[in-house]
Amino acid sequence: MNLDEISIALTELANCGDPVFATAATQVRQMTQQALMGQMSKDELKEVLADMQRQLDIIQEMNQLAFKEKLNTAINGLISIASTV
Repeated sequence: MNLDEISIALTELANCGDPVFATAATQVRQMTQQALMGQMSKDELKEVLADMQRQLDIIQEMNQLAFKEKLNTAINGLISIASTV
């Protein structure tokens, strides 16, 4: 997953109508921008994203599983990119 695909996924989630995932996607986007601008280290970004993933682990409602998977995929992509930069 590249940054463009991640951006598309986060935009879709930000507009999905579910307040939990919309907020999470917006936060991920903001943190990514902070890291890209040098306001947050890549290690800090990875740590915060991993914390978000742990919070997502508790979501088990069927209607939220698709949103959870999309957000998890975007977060994994960002963690991978941050690990290689």
